[in-house]
Amino acid sequence: MRLRHIEVFQAVYSSGSITRAARLLNVSQPSVSKVLAHAELQIGFLLFDRVKGKLVPTPEAERLYEHVAILFEDISAVRRVAANLRNSAKGRIRIATTPALGIELVPSVVAAYMLENPEVFFELETLHYTEIASALSESRIDLALAFDPPSVPGIACQAVAQGEFVLISPPNIELAAHHTISLDDISGLPFIQLNVRGPLGQLLDAQLAASKAVLNVVASAETYHIAKSLVTQGLGVAIVDEITASSGKGEGFRTLKLRPTLNFKISILKADNVPPSRVCSKFIEYLELHVNNLYPMPN
Repeated sequence: MRLRHIEVFQAVYSSGSITRAARLLNVSQPSVSKVLAHAELQIGFLLFDRVKGKLVPTPEAERLYEHVAILFEDISAVRRVAANLRNSAKGRIRIATTPALGIELVPSVVAAYMLENPEVFFELETLHYTEIASALSESRIDLALAFDPPSVPGIACQAVAQGEFVLISPPNIELAAHHTISLDDISGLPFIQLNVRGPLGQLLDAQLAASKAVLNVVASAETYHIAKSLVTQGLGVAIVDEITASSGKGEGFRTLKLRPTLNFKISILKADNVPPSRVCSKFIEYLELHVNNLYPMPN
């Protein structure tokens, strides 16, 4: 079958009639009928039975459509990539971040950069780890910033900064007067647990499991900022990244460093087979410098 045969077959199968298929393809009904008849002649069997004026797929057509559906999914992906490449015009930078980095850190860097480069247009969105790789692969975004991202084929990852976990606690919970706390010290305290789907959640979960802490989990939060909001409401303590802890006004809770320190990396992600534009490369250098100044990597 030729691609045009497949396109017409898919349109007729999904719409259920020659008339609607012609409308979908923006061609005449005789044209659809002619192509469909040619396709059936070429493959040597009928694709549709004519029953009381309606087109009913034959058993062979049902089997064939299973493969056609996969093909059209791939074609749709190609079209999305082409559209995204077309939209990534010069002077436009599309960034995705994980939620914690997208609340304050990345917007502050973008705002500072635009003061010096007002001609650059930015598109920002927050995505979870599982969504970032596909967005980069489809050229829907130019780069991403994430915590300790997992290794994914086709995605280049460059660590540019290092942060640490901290404990945040509301004023109504009594803690020792010192400014550090161990994981063992949180035993019995009302604890707000974070999801473990992301790399940071998995890292923290492994450390808690290795400690002697007996957790008194009173709630679970999807993101670090939700956990922080629950802390400010006096519900319990939480362990979050220091970027989340320091964002906003920082009122309604106190921050303690963990003992020993538990670190994580902040990385820039790009599609390794798509060279960034010059305007994007310039911003990546700026982003790396700015984030590293705030959260320097160890020498």
